[in-house]
Amino acid sequence: MKNYIVLGLAVFVMFGCGSTDEKKIEVAPTEVDGNDLDTYEGRVNEIALYTKLIYDDSLVFNKEYAEKLLNAYDKFITHDSYYNISKEYMFKAGELSRALDKPNDAIKYFNMLIERDPKDELAGSALFYKAMIIGDMLHEDELAKQTYQEFIDKYPKHPLVESAKASIQLQGQTLEEIVKGFKEKEKNA
Repeated sequence: MKNYIVLGLAVFVMFGCGSTDEKKIEVAPTEVDGNDLDTYEGRVNEIALYTKLIYDDSLVFNKEYAEKLLNAYDKFITHDSYYNISKEYMFKAGELSRALDKPNDAIKYFNMLIERDPKDELAGSALFYKAMIIGDMLHEDELAKQTYQEFIDKYPKHPLVESAKASIQLQGQTLEEIVKGFKEKEKNA
């Protein structure tokens, strides 16, 4: 028994007194250092930083970084909207606003994109998401139906058209009503 205690103590001392070199834990910066945020490059770097910070740990939604990324998108859109990349940033700002439970901001960014370039490939999705936000977050069922129909009329070949048609039929129903409707269809089939 005494040998086990001595052996355990030796192992403890050996691992406990290891190298005196301390490993530094690298922490990502939360601000863009050395960049002038009054320049195009500075604003792009700020977006890149917060995008990296948000997506580095995809299992955790960091609201603070998301707010800073949304602010970075807004700065870019305000100052550099003439660049084509700004349309993508408008779309991403709309999605991020939706995730941050800011439906009116999301609609604002989606509208910016739709008004700027209604033929852009993201414009159709922006209009669909706008309808979804109006219905699901703002609970304005009739306006949501109208917006879904506008989406179907403007973008009849868009991959989300069938989802829009289903959303028009289901808009305003509770989950229980939807389930009941599906069960009745299944029963009658």
